[in-house]
Amino acid sequence: MIETILLYGQWIILVLIALSLFLVSSVKHKTRLNGYILTGISRFAGALVFIFFDLFAFVIANLIQTYIAFRGYHQNKKAGEDILHKGTTTN
Repeated sequence: MIETILLYGQWIILVLIALSLFLVSSVKHKTRLNGYILTGISRFAGALVFIFFDLFAFVIANLIQTYIAFRGYHQNKKAGEDILHKGTTTN
């Protein structure tokens, strides 16, 4: 049972990672933010898969990438809000 989940789960995670990279490379701000969220989710799922294979270095690497993805989301969201606020103020 667990082998079947891992067999198909790894391919689902691969598709999610590819989709997240596509979204992160967008020039549209909201699309890029969604890409950061999807990157974090897919990397965390990848870490869970590596736990079953006892590949703890890959687990740590995926958790680091998860942290970086969510950190990037928060920084880009804040930067996007700053740009919107600067564009709406008049002096």
